[in-house]
Amino acid sequence: MKTMKRMIALGLCLLLCAGLFSGCHKQRGISFKVIAELNQEEFCVAFRKDDPLCEIMTAAMQELSADGSISRLSAQYLGADFNCMPAVPGALNNVDTGYLSGRTLRIGVQDGVAPLSSSREDGSFSGLIPDMCALVGERLGWTFEYMAIDSDNVAAELGSGNIDCAWMAASFAESTKTCSLSPGWLRNSHQLVVRDGSGINRKNGVKGKVIGITDATALAALKESGLADKVSTIWYYDDLSSCFAALATGDCDALVIDSIVAGYYM
Repeated sequence: MKTMKRMIALGLCLLLCAGLFSGCHKQRGISFKVIAELNQEEFCVAFRKDDPLCEIMTAAMQELSADGSISRLSAQYLGADFNCMPAVPGALNNVDTGYLSGRTLRIGVQDGVAPLSSSREDGSFSGLIPDMCALVGERLGWTFEYMAIDSDNVAAELGSGNIDCAWMAASFAESTKTCSLSPGWLRNSHQLVVRDGSGINRKNGVKGKVIGITDATALAALKESGLADKVSTIWYYDDLSSCFAALATGDCDALVIDSIVAGYYM
């Protein structure tokens, strides 16, 4: 009798595990596809208006572009070279870097935007942008600390002094009157992504659908493409992982995401 009970219990356990693994496999089997490119842009670094820090850090990035560092990091994290920062060997020789000697600068970054910038359990940040900042710091002899901020609040964060610059997946195209911007350092576009098999195969197919986004730059791309007034609802999600989870479960019908990170999630 005890042997029979053990066999029945084992059988039920195996059936339960099979069901769980089947569900996991089905979830993993969901795939996505890009159906349209909505715009093109270049990511910049934002500073307080007329802050000389903009010129200094731009010079450091131009040297990193000249020695291939930005291209190498882009290939490492993104799988391709999206570098668009002008390459200027010795650019730092033309600027005065001494006024910030020994100071720790506060860098505003986004959280949950792997592989560009994401926080670890200990509160530190990892990704392409923190690695870039580390290289800039080495050239300038500066140290940086990172603060997670909302990309829609960059001008306010800079103006209040909470951060010294904002380095994130954004072109800051709407901030030119209130911020000084570096030249672009990464090429990007916004893409329209759907589930495979959804039946949506072209841009106009999202008419009347629910669209998922994470920030105002994606909304701007939707407006620029003329789709913002045609879709049913636009939902904001905390990060790209949440966006793709919503798309996988059908909570939204399409996403607007940055092309440079699309491969990481798809």
